[in-house]
Amino acid sequence: MCAAKFRRWQFDKGETVELCWIGSLFTGIKGDWRMNVAFRRSDKSIAIIDHPIGVWPMLRLGQIYTDNAFEVTRPIAGIVETIQVTDIQQGQLVFGFDVPSKLLYLDKQKDLGKQYVWKYEINGFEYYVPMLEWARCLFVKNRTLAHLILQPHGLEQIFENVKLRDETMFIDFNRLLPVTIAQNKDSALHIAWIHGNGTIRNSWDSIYSYLFRSASKKDSLDPKSIFRKGIALKFDLPFLDPCEVLVRCIRKGNQVLVLEIMGISSLKLPAEKLVYSHPVMKKQITYDGPKKTRITDQSEQEDLEITDDNDFAKENTHQDVLDVPPTFYGFAQKPEIIIDRKERRKVNAGEEVILPIGRGGKNQNDGAKEVSLEDTAIGGEVPPIEFESLQAVPMSEGIGLEDFFKVIRKLIDDYGMNIKMSVFQLPLGKRYSVCDNGVRRTCALAQVTTAVSQKYILEMARPDGWSISTLILTNERKLTVREIEKNIKYLLEEVVRKGGHWDQYILNGCNLDIQKLKHYQNDDIVAWEERIYRKIVDYN
Repeated sequence: MCAAKFRRWQFDKGETVELCWIGSLFTGIKGDWRMNVAFRRSDKSIAIIDHPIGVWPMLRLGQIYTDNAFEVTRPIAGIVETIQVTDIQQGQLVFGFDVPSKLLYLDKQKDLGKQYVWKYEINGFEYYVPMLEWARCLFVKNRTLAHLILQPHGLEQIFENVKLRDETMFIDFNRLLPVTIAQNKDSALHIAWIHGNGTIRNSWDSIYSYLFRSASKKDSLDPKSIFRKGIALKFDLPFLDPCEVLVRCIRKGNQVLVLEIMGISSLKLPAEKLVYSHPVMKKQITYDGPKKTRITDQSEQEDLEITDDNDFAKENTHQDVLDVPPTFYGFAQKPEIIIDRKERRKVNAGEEVILPIGRGGKNQNDGAKEVSLEDTAIGGEVPPIEFESLQAVPMSEGIGLEDFFKVIRKLIDDYGMNIKMSVFQLPLGKRYSVCDNGVRRTCALAQVTTAVSQKYILEMARPDGWSISTLILTNERKLTVREIEKNIKYLLEEVVRKGGHWDQYILNGCNLDIQKLKHYQNDDIVAWEERIYRKIVDYN
Protein backbone atom coordinates (compact mmCIF):
# COMPACT_ATOMS: atom_id res chain seq x y z
CA MET A 1 0.00 0.00 0.00
CA CYS A 2 1.32 3.46 -0.93
CA ALA A 3 1.29 6.10 1.78
CA ALA A 4 -0.65 9.31 1.16
CA LYS A 5 0.69 12.55 2.58
CA PHE A 6 -1.02 15.93 2.70
CA ARG A 7 1.10 18.77 1.40
CA ARG A 8 -0.94 21.30 3.35
CA TRP A 9 -0.06 20.74 7.00
CA GLN A 10 0.22 23.32 9.77
CA PHE A 11 1.38 21.17 12.66
CA ASP A 12 4.89 20.83 14.12
CA LYS A 13 7.24 18.12 12.96
CA GLY A 14 6.60 14.93 14.91
CA GLU A 15 3.33 16.25 16.36
CA THR A 16 0.54 13.67 16.45
CA VAL A 17 -3.06 14.77 15.84
CA GLU A 18 -6.41 12.99 15.57
CA LEU A 19 -8.99 13.52 12.84
CA CYS A 20 -11.98 14.37 15.02
CA TRP A 21 -14.67 15.84 12.72
CA ILE A 22 -15.47 17.05 9.21
CA GLY A 23 -17.02 20.43 8.55
CA SER A 24 -18.76 22.17 5.67
CA LEU A 25 -18.30 21.65 1.95
CA PHE A 26 -17.40 24.73 -0.08
CA THR A 27 -15.95 25.74 -3.44
CA GLY A 28 -12.52 27.26 -4.02
CA ILE A 29 -11.58 30.13 -6.29
CA LYS A 30 -11.73 27.89 -9.36
CA GLY A 31 -15.05 26.32 -8.47
CA ASP A 32 -13.45 23.13 -7.13
CA TRP A 33 -15.22 21.51 -4.17
CA ARG A 34 -13.31 21.34 -0.90
CA MET A 35 -14.05 20.28 2.67
CA ASN A 36 -13.02 21.44 6.13
CA VAL A 37 -11.25 18.73 8.11
CA ALA A 38 -10.81 19.14 11.88
CA PHE A 39 -7.81 17.73 13.77
CA ARG A 40 -7.53 17.57 17.57
CA ARG A 41 -4.13 18.26 19.11
CA SER A 42 -2.79 16.79 22.34
CA ASP A 43 -3.94 19.87 24.32
CA LYS A 44 -7.54 19.23 23.09
CA SER A 45 -7.56 22.31 20.86
CA ILE A 46 -8.91 21.87 17.32
CA ALA A 47 -7.32 23.07 14.08
CA ILE A 48 -9.28 23.10 10.80
CA ILE A 49 -7.56 22.53 7.45
CA ASP A 50 -9.42 22.53 4.14
CA HIS A 51 -8.57 19.85 1.60
CA PRO A 52 -9.76 18.91 -1.91
CA ILE A 53 -13.00 16.95 -1.98
CA GLY A 54 -11.07 14.04 -3.47
CA VAL A 55 -9.71 13.14 -0.01
CA TRP A 56 -13.22 12.36 1.25
CA PRO A 57 -13.04 8.57 0.63
CA MET A 58 -9.81 8.40 2.68
CA LEU A 59 -11.05 10.17 5.78
CA ARG A 60 -12.24 8.33 8.88
CA LEU A 61 -12.96 9.87 12.26
CA GLY A 62 -10.39 8.76 14.81
CA GLN A 63 -7.50 8.44 12.35
CA ILE A 64 -4.09 9.41 13.78
CA TYR A 65 -1.77 11.61 11.68
CA THR A 66 1.89 12.46 12.19
CA ASP A 67 3.97 14.61 9.83
CA ASN A 68 1.06 14.99 7.37
CA ALA A 69 0.58 11.22 6.93
CA PHE A 70 -1.97 8.74 8.33
CA GLU A 71 -0.34 6.43 10.87
CA VAL A 72 -1.40 3.07 9.44
CA THR A 73 0.33 1.09 12.21
CA ARG A 74 -1.20 3.08 15.10
CA PRO A 75 -4.37 1.77 16.80
CA ILE A 76 -7.41 3.71 15.64
CA ALA A 77 -10.01 4.99 18.10
CA GLY A 78 -13.16 3.04 18.85
CA ILE A 79 -14.49 -0.50 19.05
CA VAL A 80 -16.13 -2.55 16.29
CA GLU A 81 -19.69 -3.78 16.68
CA THR A 82 -22.71 -4.74 14.59
CA ILE A 83 -26.00 -2.83 14.78
CA GLN A 84 -29.34 -4.27 13.67
CA VAL A 85 -31.18 -1.46 11.86
CA THR A 86 -34.81 -1.83 10.80
CA ASP A 87 -35.00 1.39 8.76
CA ILE A 88 -32.14 3.87 8.41
CA GLN A 89 -34.69 6.64 7.70
CA GLN A 90 -36.30 6.24 11.13
CA GLY A 91 -34.15 8.59 13.14
CA GLN A 92 -33.95 12.16 14.35
CA LEU A 93 -31.85 14.77 12.57
CA VAL A 94 -29.74 16.78 15.03
CA PHE A 95 -26.56 18.89 14.89
CA GLY A 96 -23.00 18.26 15.94
CA PHE A 97 -23.47 20.44 19.02
CA ASP A 98 -26.32 18.12 20.09
CA VAL A 99 -23.98 15.14 20.42
CA PRO A 100 -23.14 14.65 24.12
CA SER A 101 -19.81 16.30 24.96
CA LYS A 102 -18.55 13.08 26.55
CA LEU A 103 -18.65 11.60 23.04
CA LEU A 104 -17.66 14.63 20.99
CA TYR A 105 -16.04 17.92 22.01
CA LEU A 106 -15.93 20.50 19.21
CA ASP A 107 -14.29 23.38 21.08
CA LYS A 108 -17.24 25.69 20.25
CA GLN A 109 -16.26 25.67 16.57
CA LYS A 110 -19.41 26.92 14.82
CA ASP A 111 -18.77 25.30 11.43
CA LEU A 112 -18.23 21.92 13.06
CA GLY A 113 -21.22 22.18 15.38
CA LYS A 114 -23.73 22.94 12.61
CA GLN A 115 -23.04 19.68 10.75
CA TYR A 116 -26.00 17.31 10.58
CA VAL A 117 -26.06 14.08 12.58
CA TRP A 118 -28.62 11.24 12.58
CA LYS A 119 -29.71 10.08 16.02
CA TYR A 120 -31.17 6.57 16.37
CA GLU A 121 -32.67 4.86 19.42
CA ILE A 122 -32.06 1.11 19.17
CA ASN A 123 -32.60 -1.32 22.03
CA GLY A 124 -32.28 1.42 24.65
CA PHE A 125 -29.10 2.91 23.17
CA GLU A 126 -28.64 6.26 21.44
CA TYR A 127 -26.54 6.08 18.29
CA TYR A 128 -25.18 9.24 16.61
CA VAL A 129 -24.16 8.87 12.95
CA PRO A 130 -22.68 11.90 11.10
CA MET A 131 -24.51 12.74 7.88
CA LEU A 132 -21.17 12.99 6.06
CA GLU A 133 -20.34 9.43 7.13
CA TRP A 134 -23.63 8.12 5.76
CA ALA A 135 -22.87 9.81 2.43
CA ARG A 136 -19.33 8.43 2.34
CA CYS A 137 -20.45 4.91 3.19
CA LEU A 138 -23.32 4.76 0.70
CA PHE A 139 -21.85 6.67 -2.22
CA VAL A 140 -18.29 7.99 -1.95
CA LYS A 141 -16.27 4.85 -2.58
CA ASN A 142 -13.53 6.68 -4.53
CA ARG A 143 -12.33 10.09 -5.64
CA THR A 144 -14.31 10.01 -8.90
CA LEU A 145 -17.63 9.51 -7.10
CA ALA A 146 -16.69 12.25 -4.62
CA HIS A 147 -16.56 14.71 -7.52
CA LEU A 148 -19.61 13.40 -9.37
CA ILE A 149 -21.91 13.49 -6.36
CA LEU A 150 -21.44 17.27 -6.02
CA GLN A 151 -22.53 17.97 -9.59
CA PRO A 152 -26.01 18.10 -11.14
CA HIS A 153 -26.65 14.82 -12.97
CA GLY A 154 -23.07 13.88 -12.13
CA LEU A 155 -23.51 10.12 -12.29
CA GLU A 156 -24.76 10.26 -15.89
CA GLN A 157 -21.40 11.55 -17.07
CA ILE A 158 -19.63 8.18 -16.76
CA PHE A 159 -22.19 6.19 -18.79
CA GLU A 160 -22.31 5.69 -22.52
CA ASN A 161 -25.34 3.44 -22.29
CA VAL A 162 -27.37 1.71 -19.55
CA LYS A 163 -30.24 -0.72 -20.04
CA LEU A 164 -32.03 -3.49 -18.16
CA ARG A 165 -33.23 -6.50 -20.14
CA ASP A 166 -34.38 -9.95 -19.03
CA GLU A 167 -32.99 -9.60 -15.47
CA THR A 168 -29.62 -8.46 -16.87
CA MET A 169 -28.21 -4.97 -16.40
CA PHE A 170 -25.96 -3.76 -19.22
CA ILE A 171 -23.64 -0.79 -18.64
CA ASP A 172 -21.21 0.77 -21.11
CA PHE A 173 -18.89 3.08 -19.18
CA ASN A 174 -17.02 5.85 -20.98
CA ARG A 175 -13.52 7.23 -20.50
CA LEU A 176 -14.64 9.64 -17.78
CA LEU A 177 -14.69 6.66 -15.43
CA PRO A 178 -11.04 5.80 -14.68
CA VAL A 179 -10.18 2.33 -15.87
CA THR A 180 -8.67 1.58 -12.45
CA ILE A 181 -12.23 1.67 -11.08
CA ALA A 182 -13.78 -0.27 -13.94
CA GLN A 183 -11.25 -3.07 -13.49
CA ASN A 184 -12.64 -3.74 -10.01
CA LYS A 185 -15.90 -5.70 -10.31
CA ASP A 186 -17.04 -4.68 -6.82
CA SER A 187 -16.64 -1.00 -7.73
CA ALA A 188 -18.64 -1.51 -10.92
CA LEU A 189 -21.34 -3.31 -8.91
CA HIS A 190 -21.46 -0.42 -6.43
CA ILE A 191 -22.04 2.09 -9.25
CA ALA A 192 -24.69 -0.19 -10.78
CA TRP A 193 -26.42 -0.40 -7.39
CA ILE A 194 -26.61 3.40 -7.15
CA HIS A 195 -27.91 3.84 -10.69
CA GLY A 196 -30.18 0.79 -10.84
CA ASN A 197 -32.26 1.40 -7.69
CA GLY A 198 -34.70 4.28 -7.82
CA THR A 199 -34.60 5.01 -4.08
CA ILE A 200 -30.78 4.90 -4.02
CA ARG A 201 -30.53 7.11 -7.10
CA ASN A 202 -32.97 9.64 -5.61
CA SER A 203 -30.86 9.75 -2.46
CA TRP A 204 -27.72 10.38 -4.55
CA ASP A 205 -29.45 13.18 -6.51
CA SER A 206 -30.75 14.78 -3.32
CA ILE A 207 -27.22 15.69 -2.21
CA TYR A 208 -26.60 18.27 -4.93
CA SER A 209 -30.30 19.27 -4.99
CA TYR A 210 -30.19 20.17 -1.32
CA LEU A 211 -26.95 22.11 -1.70
CA PHE A 212 -28.37 24.06 -4.63
CA ARG A 213 -31.74 24.73 -2.95
CA SER A 214 -30.02 25.93 0.21
CA ALA A 215 -27.81 28.29 -1.77
CA SER A 216 -30.73 29.52 -3.91
CA LYS A 217 -32.66 30.59 -0.82
CA LYS A 218 -29.79 32.90 0.09
CA ASP A 219 -28.96 34.16 -3.41
CA SER A 220 -31.42 33.22 -6.17
CA LEU A 221 -29.47 35.06 -8.90
CA ASP A 222 -26.08 33.51 -8.24
CA PRO A 223 -26.52 30.57 -5.83
CA LYS A 224 -23.02 29.26 -6.49
CA SER A 225 -21.61 32.31 -4.75
CA ILE A 226 -23.02 30.78 -1.55
CA PHE A 227 -21.06 27.60 -2.24
CA ARG A 228 -17.87 29.54 -1.58
CA LYS A 229 -19.05 30.34 1.95
CA GLY A 230 -19.67 26.71 2.86
CA ILE A 231 -22.77 24.55 3.36
CA ALA A 232 -23.42 21.71 5.79
CA LEU A 233 -24.21 18.48 3.93
CA LYS A 234 -27.78 17.23 4.15
CA PHE A 235 -29.62 14.70 1.99
CA ASP A 236 -32.45 12.17 1.93
CA LEU A 237 -31.37 8.78 3.23
CA PRO A 238 -32.64 5.96 0.99
CA PHE A 239 -35.08 3.31 2.10
CA LEU A 240 -33.25 0.03 2.73
CA ASP A 241 -34.51 -3.32 3.90
CA PRO A 242 -33.69 -4.25 7.53
CA CYS A 243 -29.94 -4.66 7.59
CA GLU A 244 -26.85 -5.16 9.69
CA VAL A 245 -24.46 -2.22 9.89
CA LEU A 246 -20.88 -2.88 10.92
CA VAL A 247 -19.48 0.19 12.69
CA ARG A 248 -16.45 1.43 14.58
CA CYS A 249 -17.67 3.55 17.46
CA ILE A 250 -17.00 4.96 20.91
CA ARG A 251 -19.45 4.18 23.70
CA LYS A 252 -20.16 6.08 26.91
CA GLY A 253 -22.93 4.43 28.89
CA ASN A 254 -25.96 4.06 26.63
CA GLN A 255 -24.75 6.71 24.16
CA VAL A 256 -22.69 5.79 21.10
CA LEU A 257 -20.91 7.91 18.48
CA VAL A 258 -20.32 6.10 15.19
CA LEU A 259 -16.91 7.07 13.83
CA GLU A 260 -16.99 4.85 10.74
CA ILE A 261 -19.51 2.69 8.92
CA MET A 262 -17.37 -0.24 7.85
CA GLY A 263 -20.03 -2.29 6.07
CA ILE A 264 -23.71 -2.67 5.36
CA SER A 265 -25.73 -5.76 4.41
CA SER A 266 -28.94 -6.75 2.60
CA LEU A 267 -28.37 -4.52 -0.45
CA LYS A 268 -30.18 -5.45 -3.66
CA LEU A 269 -29.56 -4.91 -7.37
CA PRO A 270 -32.70 -5.24 -9.55
CA ALA A 271 -30.93 -7.73 -11.82
CA GLU A 272 -29.50 -11.23 -11.61
CA LYS A 273 -26.56 -10.41 -13.86
CA LEU A 274 -24.38 -7.34 -14.48
CA VAL A 275 -22.57 -7.03 -17.82
CA TYR A 276 -20.38 -3.97 -18.29
CA SER A 277 -17.72 -2.61 -20.61
CA HIS A 278 -15.09 0.14 -20.66
CA PRO A 279 -13.31 1.43 -23.80
CA VAL A 280 -9.86 0.90 -22.27
CA MET A 281 -10.56 -2.68 -21.17
CA LYS A 282 -9.88 -4.62 -24.35
CA LYS A 283 -9.59 -8.29 -25.15
CA GLN A 284 -5.92 -9.21 -25.59
CA ILE A 285 -5.01 -11.16 -28.70
CA THR A 286 -1.53 -12.67 -28.29
CA TYR A 287 1.01 -12.90 -31.10
CA ASP A 288 4.40 -14.55 -31.27
CA GLY A 289 6.60 -11.47 -31.20
CA PRO A 290 9.16 -9.79 -28.90
CA LYS A 291 7.60 -8.33 -25.73
CA LYS A 292 9.09 -4.89 -25.18
CA THR A 293 9.57 -3.68 -21.61
CA ARG A 294 10.70 -0.25 -20.46
CA ILE A 295 12.63 0.43 -17.25
CA THR A 296 11.51 3.48 -15.28
CA ASP A 297 12.34 5.02 -11.95
CA GLN A 298 8.80 4.63 -10.57
CA SER A 299 7.67 2.18 -7.95
CA GLU A 300 4.29 0.69 -7.29
CA GLN A 301 4.90 1.24 -3.57
CA GLU A 302 6.05 4.86 -3.81
CA ASP A 303 4.69 7.49 -1.43
CA LEU A 304 2.15 9.88 -2.90
CA GLU A 305 1.91 13.51 -1.82
CA ILE A 306 -1.50 15.11 -2.29
CA THR A 307 -0.94 18.52 -3.84
CA ASP A 308 -3.25 21.33 -2.80
CA ASP A 309 -2.97 23.17 -6.12
CA ASN A 310 -6.35 23.88 -7.72
CA ASP A 311 -5.31 22.51 -11.11
CA PHE A 312 -7.54 19.91 -12.67
CA ALA A 313 -5.84 16.55 -12.92
CA LYS A 314 -5.47 14.65 -16.18
CA GLU A 315 -7.77 11.68 -16.22
CA ASN A 316 -5.13 9.26 -17.45
CA THR A 317 -2.64 10.23 -14.74
CA HIS A 318 -2.95 8.80 -11.20
CA GLN A 319 -6.55 7.66 -11.60
CA ASP A 320 -7.73 6.97 -8.06
CA VAL A 321 -4.28 5.68 -7.18
CA LEU A 322 -4.66 6.15 -3.42
CA ASP A 323 -5.51 3.17 -1.27
CA VAL A 324 -8.54 3.87 0.92
CA PRO A 325 -9.94 1.83 3.81
CA PRO A 326 -12.57 -0.49 2.31
CA THR A 327 -16.29 -0.35 2.99
CA PHE A 328 -18.02 -3.71 2.63
CA TYR A 329 -21.29 -3.91 0.72
CA GLY A 330 -23.24 -7.10 1.36
CA PHE A 331 -25.82 -8.05 -1.28
CA ALA A 332 -28.75 -10.30 -0.45
CA GLN A 333 -28.21 -12.03 -3.78
CA LYS A 334 -24.99 -10.90 -5.40
CA PRO A 335 -25.43 -10.88 -9.18
CA GLU A 336 -23.12 -12.56 -11.65
CA ILE A 337 -20.67 -9.94 -12.95
CA ILE A 338 -19.23 -10.16 -16.46
CA ILE A 339 -16.78 -7.77 -18.15
CA ASP A 340 -17.64 -7.35 -21.83
CA ARG A 341 -14.36 -6.58 -23.61
CA LYS A 342 -15.74 -5.23 -26.88
CA GLU A 343 -12.49 -4.09 -28.47
CA ARG A 344 -9.30 -6.02 -29.15
CA ARG A 345 -5.64 -5.25 -28.51
CA LYS A 346 -2.67 -7.03 -29.98
CA VAL A 347 -0.10 -8.22 -27.43
CA ASN A 348 3.26 -9.80 -28.19
CA ALA A 349 3.92 -12.81 -25.96
CA GLY A 350 7.43 -13.74 -27.07
CA GLU A 351 10.81 -13.16 -25.46
CA GLU A 352 11.10 -10.06 -23.26
CA VAL A 353 13.26 -7.28 -24.72
CA ILE A 354 14.40 -4.56 -22.31
CA LEU A 355 14.22 -0.95 -23.52
CA PRO A 356 16.22 1.01 -20.93
CA ILE A 357 15.05 4.50 -21.96
CA GLY A 358 11.48 5.71 -22.03
CA ARG A 359 8.32 6.44 -20.12
CA GLY A 360 6.04 3.87 -18.55
CA GLY A 361 6.74 0.19 -18.03
CA LYS A 362 8.41 -1.67 -15.20
CA ASN A 363 9.61 0.05 -12.05
CA GLN A 364 13.21 0.42 -11.07
CA ASN A 365 13.61 2.70 -8.05
CA ASP A 366 11.47 3.98 -5.21
CA GLY A 367 10.45 7.59 -5.20
CA ALA A 368 7.79 10.08 -4.11
CA LYS A 369 5.21 11.31 -6.59
CA GLU A 370 2.97 14.35 -6.37
CA VAL A 371 -0.67 13.64 -7.21
CA SER A 372 -3.80 15.73 -7.46
CA LEU A 373 -7.25 14.82 -6.20
CA GLU A 374 -8.92 17.54 -8.25
CA ASP A 375 -11.44 16.98 -11.00
CA THR A 376 -10.24 15.48 -14.27
CA ALA A 377 -9.81 17.01 -17.68
CA ILE A 378 -11.82 15.39 -20.48
CA GLY A 379 -10.08 12.28 -21.78
CA GLY A 380 -6.95 13.06 -19.81
CA GLU A 381 -5.18 14.41 -22.88
CA VAL A 382 -6.91 17.69 -23.70
CA PRO A 383 -5.02 20.54 -21.99
CA PRO A 384 -6.89 23.70 -20.99
CA ILE A 385 -6.73 27.03 -22.81
CA GLU A 386 -4.61 29.60 -20.99
CA PHE A 387 -6.70 32.76 -20.63
CA GLU A 388 -6.41 35.51 -18.02
CA SER A 389 -9.82 37.16 -17.52
CA LEU A 390 -12.04 34.23 -18.53
CA GLN A 391 -12.16 31.86 -15.56
CA ALA A 392 -12.44 28.17 -16.47
CA VAL A 393 -14.62 25.79 -14.46
CA PRO A 394 -14.34 21.98 -14.21
CA MET A 395 -15.33 20.08 -17.34
CA SER A 396 -17.90 18.29 -15.22
CA GLU A 397 -19.89 21.52 -14.88
CA GLY A 398 -20.47 21.52 -18.64
CA ILE A 399 -24.01 20.12 -18.32
CA GLY A 400 -25.41 19.94 -21.85
CA LEU A 401 -21.96 19.76 -23.48
CA GLU A 402 -21.49 15.99 -23.18
CA ASP A 403 -21.97 15.29 -26.91
CA PHE A 404 -19.62 18.12 -27.83
CA PHE A 405 -16.94 16.58 -25.60
CA LYS A 406 -17.38 13.31 -27.49
CA VAL A 407 -16.93 15.15 -30.80
CA ILE A 408 -13.68 16.74 -29.60
CA ARG A 409 -12.46 13.35 -28.41
CA LYS A 410 -13.20 11.83 -31.83
CA LEU A 411 -11.43 14.69 -33.64
CA ILE A 412 -8.33 13.91 -31.58
CA ASP A 413 -8.61 10.14 -31.93
CA ASP A 414 -9.58 10.04 -35.61
CA TYR A 415 -7.49 12.88 -37.04
CA GLY A 416 -4.78 13.46 -34.44
CA MET A 417 -5.72 17.12 -34.13
CA ASN A 418 -3.89 19.47 -31.76
CA ILE A 419 -6.71 20.68 -29.50
CA LYS A 420 -6.96 22.53 -26.22
CA MET A 421 -10.31 23.02 -24.50
CA SER A 422 -11.85 24.76 -21.50
CA VAL A 423 -15.35 25.30 -20.11
CA PHE A 424 -16.51 28.76 -19.04
CA GLN A 425 -19.63 30.04 -17.31
CA LEU A 426 -21.68 32.62 -19.22
CA PRO A 427 -21.89 36.09 -17.69
CA LEU A 428 -24.87 36.72 -15.43
CA GLY A 429 -27.48 39.36 -16.12
CA LYS A 430 -30.16 37.73 -18.29
CA ARG A 431 -32.43 34.70 -18.07
CA TYR A 432 -30.33 32.86 -20.67
CA SER A 433 -27.42 32.74 -18.18
CA VAL A 434 -29.26 30.18 -16.05
CA CYS A 435 -31.07 27.09 -17.38
CA ASP A 436 -34.62 26.28 -16.37
CA ASN A 437 -33.37 23.68 -13.86
CA GLY A 438 -31.34 26.37 -12.06
CA VAL A 439 -27.95 25.25 -13.40
CA ARG A 440 -25.63 28.05 -14.52
CA ARG A 441 -25.26 27.84 -18.32
CA THR A 442 -21.76 27.19 -19.60
CA CYS A 443 -19.94 27.10 -22.91
CA ALA A 444 -17.01 25.12 -24.26
CA LEU A 445 -14.17 26.70 -26.20
CA ALA A 446 -11.85 24.41 -28.16
CA GLN A 447 -8.64 25.76 -29.68
CA VAL A 448 -7.60 23.86 -32.83
CA THR A 449 -4.09 24.50 -34.12
CA THR A 450 -3.25 23.34 -37.64
CA ALA A 451 -0.14 23.79 -39.76
CA VAL A 452 -1.46 26.98 -41.36
CA SER A 453 -4.01 28.47 -38.97
CA GLN A 454 -5.47 28.62 -35.50
CA LYS A 455 -9.22 28.19 -35.01
CA TYR A 456 -11.60 28.22 -32.07
CA ILE A 457 -14.84 26.27 -31.75
CA LEU A 458 -17.36 27.98 -29.47
CA GLU A 459 -20.22 25.78 -28.30
CA MET A 460 -23.05 26.83 -25.97
CA ALA A 461 -24.34 24.30 -23.47
CA ARG A 462 -27.85 23.20 -24.43
CA PRO A 463 -29.26 20.98 -21.66
CA ASP A 464 -32.67 22.51 -22.46
CA GLY A 465 -32.39 21.92 -26.23
CA TRP A 466 -31.96 25.64 -26.92
CA SER A 467 -31.40 26.34 -30.64
CA ILE A 468 -28.12 28.18 -31.17
CA SER A 469 -25.38 27.58 -33.71
CA THR A 470 -21.81 26.51 -33.06
CA LEU A 471 -19.26 29.19 -34.00
CA ILE A 472 -16.02 28.48 -35.85
CA LEU A 473 -13.62 31.37 -35.17
CA THR A 474 -10.49 31.78 -37.28
CA ASN A 475 -7.57 33.97 -36.23
CA GLU A 476 -6.75 35.21 -39.74
CA ARG A 477 -5.48 38.57 -38.46
CA LYS A 478 -2.87 37.00 -36.16
CA LEU A 479 -4.31 38.53 -33.02
CA THR A 480 -2.53 38.08 -29.72
CA VAL A 481 -3.93 35.72 -27.09
CA ARG A 482 -5.16 38.69 -25.06
CA GLU A 483 -6.95 40.15 -28.10
CA ILE A 484 -8.55 36.78 -28.89
CA GLU A 485 -9.72 36.46 -25.29
CA LYS A 486 -11.18 39.97 -25.43
CA ASN A 487 -13.17 39.13 -28.58
CA ILE A 488 -14.50 35.88 -27.15
CA LYS A 489 -15.48 37.57 -23.91
CA TYR A 490 -17.33 40.20 -25.97
CA LEU A 491 -19.20 37.46 -27.87
CA LEU A 492 -20.29 35.79 -24.63
CA GLU A 493 -21.53 39.08 -23.16
CA GLU A 494 -23.50 39.84 -26.31
CA VAL A 495 -25.10 36.40 -26.66
CA VAL A 496 -26.39 36.78 -23.09
CA ARG A 497 -27.59 40.32 -23.78
CA LYS A 498 -29.43 39.08 -26.88
CA GLY A 499 -31.14 36.33 -24.90
CA GLY A 500 -29.26 33.39 -26.42
CA HIS A 501 -28.99 34.42 -30.07
CA TRP A 502 -26.04 35.38 -32.26
CA ASP A 503 -26.55 38.90 -33.62
CA GLN A 504 -25.05 39.04 -37.12
CA TYR A 505 -24.11 42.69 -36.64
CA ILE A 506 -22.08 41.71 -33.55
CA LEU A 507 -20.44 38.80 -35.39
CA ASN A 508 -19.50 41.02 -38.34
CA GLY A 509 -17.86 43.52 -35.98
CA CYS A 510 -15.66 40.91 -34.34
CA ASN A 511 -11.94 40.85 -35.21
CA LEU A 512 -12.11 37.08 -35.70
CA ASP A 513 -13.47 35.57 -38.91
CA ILE A 514 -16.63 33.70 -37.91
CA GLN A 515 -18.62 30.87 -39.46
CA LYS A 516 -21.86 29.48 -38.01
CA LEU A 517 -22.55 25.76 -37.91
CA LYS A 518 -26.18 24.82 -37.32
CA HIS A 519 -27.36 21.92 -35.20
CA TYR A 520 -29.62 19.33 -36.80
CA GLN A 521 -31.90 16.96 -34.93
CA ASN A 522 -30.73 13.96 -36.96
CA ASP A 523 -27.04 14.66 -36.29
CA ASP A 524 -25.22 11.91 -34.43
CA ILE A 525 -21.70 12.22 -33.02
CA VAL A 526 -20.04 10.96 -36.22
CA ALA A 527 -21.97 13.31 -38.51
CA TRP A 528 -21.32 16.27 -36.21
CA GLU A 529 -17.63 15.46 -36.09
CA GLU A 530 -17.43 15.30 -39.91
CA ARG A 531 -19.18 18.65 -40.34
CA ILE A 532 -16.85 20.35 -37.87
CA TYR A 533 -13.82 18.70 -39.46
CA ARG A 534 -14.80 19.94 -42.93
CA LYS A 535 -15.23 23.48 -41.60
CA ILE A 536 -11.81 23.37 -39.96
CA VAL A 537 -10.01 21.92 -42.99
CA ASP A 538 -11.88 23.57 -45.85
CA TYR A 539 -11.54 27.04 -44.37
CA ASN A 540 -7.75 26.72 -44.15
